[in-house]
Amino acid sequence: MEGTEELALRRQADEALAHALGDPAKALIARVAYQMIVNGQTEAQVRALVGKKVHAPKRDRAEEIRAKVEANYRRLGHLAVTVPKPSASNRNFADWERSNLGLFYRPADSELTYEAWMTSHGQGKHWTVTDESARKGIGWEPRAIGYWFLAEIAPACPLLNTCRNDLMKAVRLLSLEEYAILYWTHRDLTGLRIDVSTWCWLRTRFGSGALDADGCAGGIGVSRDGASYLAVPYVVGGGRCVVEVVMKPAA
Repeated sequence: MEGTEELALRRQADEALAHALGDPAKALIARVAYQMIVNGQTEAQVRALVGKKVHAPKRDRAEEIRAKVEANYRRLGHLAVTVPKPSASNRNFADWERSNLGLFYRPADSELTYEAWMTSHGQGKHWTVTDESARKGIGWEPRAIGYWFLAEIAPACPLLNTCRNDLMKAVRLLSLEEYAILYWTHRDLTGLRIDVSTWCWLRTRFGSGALDADGCAGGIGVSRDGASYLAVPYVVGGGRCVVEVVMKPAA
């Protein structure tokens, strides 16, 4: 019982010390210094320890996102995907978050195809995966090298009530492949969905028309639009800006 009471008192003392100092690192030094005194260390040795500056390990946001994204690909069975670390600073990430932008990685086609990505999220029967005649009309954008890209991640699609023709002149829209990466990676890592109440124009062509996408029935819905729809603004339809190949991957 005495040992239990002593442990409880020590924990209370630790909490009180950390609260009083307002800095867990300083509280740690104080606890170590106390233990050194108990163990018979000299005053000079204690002062040498306390006089040292203790710095908390610097957070590496680029490595954090690299590890999370790669782990997510591996979790889904895409073991061939190796995600490089983006050469972005912590300040970059803070600025992007304030602007409602997220950083995403699209692997090379040799590591991960659109079809395999959709299948791993239970959408293997989606028409963009199975309908060969319709797939021939899609302006696919194959990539031999993987790349990072920034994209808008607001729950509702930005730039609403603007027709696709005008959007294409003003911003770079997401491709179908990028939208699939954005939608599912964002949901995998945050649990959040996009375009539940809105839909998004894609830069991907479909014959003489184009494609649009939204969050439909818990997954991605992709619609085929004829050329006559591209000049029409829609109240709940808009576009998401994307910055492709934001930075070269770190070596």
